[in-house]
Amino acid sequence: MAEALPGGFSRWGLHLMAGWLAFSLGTHVLWALHLKALIGWSSLPSYWGELLTARDLWELLENGGLRAHWSGPWTPLAAALAMVWFLWSGWRLQAAAAGLPARLGAWLWGMVDALLIGAVPLGALAGLLLWGFGWMAGTGIQGFGWLGWAGAALVRLAFLSALVLQWWLCRLGRAGAGPGTGLGAHLGLCFRRFWTHPAQWLGLVLGGVLVRTGLAAAVLALAWRLGGGTVPRVWAFLALQGVAVLVNAWLIGWFLRLTGLFLRHDAQRRAGLERLRARITEDLPQE
Repeated sequence: MAEALPGGFSRWGLHLMAGWLAFSLGTHVLWALHLKALIGWSSLPSYWGELLTARDLWELLENGGLRAHWSGPWTPLAAALAMVWFLWSGWRLQAAAAGLPARLGAWLWGMVDALLIGAVPLGALAGLLLWGFGWMAGTGIQGFGWLGWAGAALVRLAFLSALVLQWWLCRLGRAGAGPGTGLGAHLGLCFRRFWTHPAQWLGLVLGGVLVRTGLAAAVLALAWRLGGGTVPRVWAFLALQGVAVLVNAWLIGWFLRLTGLFLRHDAQRRAGLERLRARITEDLPQE
């Protein structure tokens, strides 16, 4: 884990951070500019986070012309391009940490592999946890209700993160697979690399979700509490959100490098065991 710390500000590490910043913050700015073009200058920005109610949102949707033109064409296009930039930069960063070539085929087919071997077991585990949190929320006890709501949200985020982690292991396995490796052997190895260390992987996934969600929620809570009554205050909140996004991107890059280093170590260990088995077989007396 310590070995994965350097590299966050390498070439592809900076690309990763820039892509995540463009996805998380750039699309928000485009969306805000789109709303400004639709509704013009309004008194509402003086009260964001203070007096905006559900009725105000309903009025904006119904009478402000936002239902038919909620996002505009540029916001989803920019979000898609920024996400591709972020994902590809992460693949290049991870492959470099593992000492493997970053092939497009391994990147794409790794997604299919992850769905084949990861969706059912991870979905079953997430479904069991969601059932438990749903039962807690249905007890009528206020503390259990809040715990059930927050726990269910974290479980959904952790499920997506764990499925992405399985994708990382599958694409690394494809990139490092030797000639003649069958699909069954490849999928079995990727499955074992995840589920022979469930506590470590799921602990890292849950910890990452808590930290990243906590940073974003802290900025949102601060902005909601203080409100955006002045332009400098709005820019200050935007800058704080940018800092939180960059920290989150660095943490994602660290996890990517950690996964690449794990796979490199695991491949070396398995190769060493195969050589040891071969030597033992050769040294056995022949009957």
